[in-house]
Amino acid sequence: MAFKKGKYCEVQLGTAKISGMGTWTLNGVSLAQLDETEFGDNWMHFSFGLGDGGTLSFNGIYDPDDSTGVESLQQKNMNGTNITDIKMFIDSTSYYEPCQTTGYFSPNSTSGNDSEPSHVNVTSWDINVDKAGLAQISFQAKVSGCMVLV
Repeated sequence: MAFKKGKYCEVQLGTAKISGMGTWTLNGVSLAQLDETEFGDNWMHFSFGLGDGGTLSFNGIYDPDDSTGVESLQQKNMNGTNITDIKMFIDSTSYYEPCQTTGYFSPNSTSGNDSEPSHVNVTSWDINVDKAGLAQISFQAKVSGCMVLV
C-alpha cells in the first residue's frame, strides 16, 4: 500500500503554489438519501439523490506578498469568481481538482461515472495573528459539482 506523506502535499492555484499552506481538508462529500417508504412497509427504504461535492478548507502561514496565490484567492472571494484550476496535492504528483469533464473520477476510474464540469467558490477567509507566533490565514470553499483525483 502506498501511504501518502503530508510533507509532499501542497495547494496550487493554476500552476502557482499557494505560499505558506500547511493543511487542507476535503470534507462532507455525500449523496442525499431520498425516502421511498410507503404505507404498509415495515422498514424504511431509500434511494440515492443528488450529490454534494463537500467543502474545502486549507490554511497556513499568511504571506501578504503572495499575489498569485493568497491575494488571488482573496480577490476571487470578493468578486464571486468560480475557480476551476485549484489543485489539492496528496503527494508530489497526484492531486484533487474540480472535475472539468464527464464520466471521470480518478486515474483508475475513467468511464461510466456520472460527473460534470465543476468549480469551487471561496466562501470565506480568515487571518489570525498571535504575538507569540506567525500570522495565519485560512480559506473555506464550497465545491459545486465534484473534485476528481488526477
